[in-house]
This record gives sequence, structure tokens and C-alpha cells, in this order.
Amino acid sequence: MCSLLVIVVLAFSCTGAAWAKQDRADSKLLELVTHGSYLVHSDRGTISYRQNDLFLPASTLKILTSLAAFDLLGADFRFETHFFRDKKDNLYIKGYGDPFLTSEEILSICSSLKKRGISKIGSIFLDTSIFSLQQQTPGTDNSSNPYDAPNGSLAANFNTIAITQLIDGTIQSGEPQTPTLPIMKRLGSNFPRNNQRINIARSTTESLLPIPLQYFGELFCAQLYQVGISVKDGFQIKDVPPSLEPFLIHKNSKTLQEVMGACLRYSNNFIANQVFLYIGLQAGGPPATWEKGKIAISNYLRKTLGLSAQQITVYDGSGLSRKNRMSTKSLVTILQHFKPYSSLLNKRPGVLLKSGTMHGVYCYAGYMTNHGPPTPFAILLNQAENTRNELLKRLRAINAPSTRLPTGVNMKSCQ
Repeated sequence: MCSLLVIVVLAFSCTGAAWAKQDRADSKLLELVTHGSYLVHSDRGTISYRQNDLFLPASTLKILTSLAAFDLLGADFRFETHFFRDKKDNLYIKGYGDPFLTSEEILSICSSLKKRGISKIGSIFLDTSIFSLQQQTPGTDNSSNPYDAPNGSLAANFNTIAITQLIDGTIQSGEPQTPTLPIMKRLGSNFPRNNQRINIARSTTESLLPIPLQYFGELFCAQLYQVGISVKDGFQIKDVPPSLEPFLIHKNSKTLQEVMGACLRYSNNFIANQVFLYIGLQAGGPPATWEKGKIAISNYLRKTLGLSAQQITVYDGSGLSRKNRMSTKSLVTILQHFKPYSSLLNKRPGVLLKSGTMHGVYCYAGYMTNHGPPTPFAILLNQAENTRNELLKRLRAINAPSTRLPTGVNMKSCQ
């Protein structure tokens, strides 16, 4: 009887202490939130505020894009670029939205062409028909910032270019893996004298081609030259004739998991939106459009994750659009499914983290890791003051398991 009495007293004492601690904690949390939401969901319980209300998620949305890509395409999926030849030694390049056509990847493609016996090319024709983007990337501004780089079916180096201007005014490539190209010299005079990476699509030249395709064509020709393949008549836009079959289908050297790891690590908007568009392409057929991407992700949310439009709405894959909305409850649901890929998030002491930042938007999402199994959490603040660091600190403190017994309880008294 004595043992039973102590157990009952201990239970009520612990419960009272826990509720008192939670009440005090709530006031300390809420003083950091003027317009926002938070949610921590663990085996020990839930700490939440406005978990069903919708807020801008900014780049925490990239977790959803990554999860949808893994579930719909497979973590081992590799993006393709198709190559065709005609009887006049012309080379056709048809893009399928590979987000990782870097200088190194293009050089590898050129080496493969050389190994297949190609030593000279008449003209290079760029086929961009698989994408049909009638509007700019949702949420981008008309700036030269790399995060505003537009999307497309054929894009080199994330549609950005690294330029260095030397003291004597000479313009050259800002990275060793990329040759100095004519387009760099044309663009370089418009920018300050230092090393920088810019979004080339917001620049202008006298070229008849869109700047991203001018850059892609110049880079491809330069990399062909490096492996000993000459190009006689330059490059232009032209669709592949229906009669031609691809003689080379290049699969990117990086798997989708590696691609999305880089996307999450560096919060790359271009990669996230290329993947978003490709998901729409796979679901809705060519050409890829923003609308097909939205429909495909909405269907995935509803059918796979059980999340409705009242819980989350998505307009792009990166989180740039200010029309995106989600609740912390829906974000934690996404995180629960994302656990097998949690190591792709940035590591900080005690947390795996993805941040999201825009003007007046300060968000965190990820897992608390220093107390047992990973605990998913979400912080969506749409307010003037950025308090997410302190809020996360306090949430972690509350979530930490306490081993301290309530005052006045003696475990040995009735043994």
C-alpha cells in the first residue's frame, strides 16, 4: 500500500511540475513570436503555437521538393541530356533540365563525344523544347544575384557565371574549371573590379540568342576544343528533327540524392526549381511548365502525405514565391517522412537544420539530435524581428529530458 501511495503521489507531483514548467516556458517562447508559429513533436509530447495556421516557409520548402523528388523519381535517379547527329556532322543537344551541367560535367560529355570518334562538328543546334516557361521563376526579382537565376532545359553552371577583373582591367574566368569565354569579356565591364558570380540572364549583350544559351553554347564549344573537337559554324537554337535518334544519352555523374544534398546545403534556388519542373514534366508530359509542377506537387502532398491545400500551397520548388504557404504541422509531417535523408541537412551542434530567409521571413526546420532519436521541429516566423535563433534555443531546452526529481520526493522512503 505504501509503494502504491508513493507512486500516485510521485505521478501527480511530476505532472504538476511538468505543467508548471510548460506554462513558464510558453510565456518565454511567445515573447519571441509576434507573427509566426512553432512546433516540436517528439515521443515525449508536443510543444506548439498556431501549428495549423499558414505562413510563408521561404527555403524550408526545399525539404518538400527534395522529399517529393526522392519519392517520385528515386534517390538514384540521374538527369539526362540527349545528343543527336545528322549526315552533315551537325550536333543536336536536347536538354531535359539537368540542374548540374557544370563546366566539369560538360567537359566529361565532350570527352565521351571524342571517344565515339567525333573530331569535327559543323553546327551545334540547341533544342530547348522540353521546357515551356512563359513566365520568369516565381518570386525572383530582376537582379543579377545568383539566387535569381532563371530556369531552363539547357543551363550551364546554374545559369550563373564567375568573372574576375584584374587590376589592368583584363576580364577572365573566376574559376579554374571554366575557360575564359567571349561572353565574360562582354559582361565584365558592367561589374565592379573583383571576383564575383552573377546571374547572367539579367545581363544584356548584342547576341541574338538568350544570354543563358549564348553562355551554354560558348562553354560547350570551348570544352569541345579542349578535347580536340573543332566546331565550324558555331551554335544556334533548333529542334531535333523527328527522324533522328540519340546516339548518346548522357546521364549526370551525380545521383539525385547528391544533387539535392547540394541544393539543401547551399540553398540553391535554381536546382530546387529545375527539380520541381522536372517532377511536373514526368507527371504531366512535355513541355515542362510551372503549372504542371504545381499540380504534380499538390497531388503528391494529397495522395502520399495526406496534406490538403488548406494545410499547404506550393507555387515553386525553392520557396522564393511569396504565394507559398504552409503550417508548421504540415512541415513537421514532411520532416517525419524525410528522416531517412535527414543527414542531407546542415549540421549544427545538437540540430540538423534547413533555414529559410526572406525580407520579414525567418524560418528553421529540421531535427533536434542531442536527446535520443531525431526530433522534428519547425519554426515559421513572418515578422520584422528575427528571433529564430533564440526561439530554437529555448525550444531545445524545453524538449531536453529532465532527470531531476520533483522537490520532496524520496524514492527510498517506501521500498
